[in-house]
Amino acid sequence: MNKSKSYPEIREEVCMRKSFSLDELKLDEFYFEEFFEGDGPLGIMFSECNGDILVKNVLPNTVASETYGLYKSMILIDINNEDVSRMSLETAMKKIRKSWEKNSRVYLKFKKPIHKEVYTHLLNNDLIKYYDQFVELGAVSLTDFEFVIYDDLVKMNMNRTDIENFRKINPNI
Repeated sequence: MNKSKSYPEIREEVCMRKSFSLDELKLDEFYFEEFFEGDGPLGIMFSECNGDILVKNVLPNTVASETYGLYKSMILIDINNEDVSRMSLETAMKKIRKSWEKNSRVYLKFKKPIHKEVYTHLLNNDLIKYYDQFVELGAVSLTDFEFVIYDDLVKMNMNRTDIENFRKINPNI
């Protein structure tokens, strides 16, 4: 078997973060972990923001792009069962690169972005199971629901009841 060499792309960008209370959120629902394995490129671009290492992009036609549930803005918290909270972006990328080059596999754990307004409205309308899909669409606040179209709901495989529940959030659907 021929192992292809690939490197996680590293880019640093300026970002801003809002803070809010996490009181009513079920935080255990906000983690994503995966054992990535394959012959091609890993395909995750990372950036650093306020000391966190974020998924900046998932490149198409890569091992990561075939992983359901991985999306932009997730915060990297663990590489091969090692906490990265105090690691620099450069050190984390070296660890990922080393594991990928040596074994063509790496275990990564992420903390999902928490958008309280999105979470709360979906929870209150029995639509919380679609949280990740709305975040992937770009929803970070209540006003973002205005840009959701009927086809987006169909692509999420919403049933009629769920679509009616979403109409309570966006009556224009």
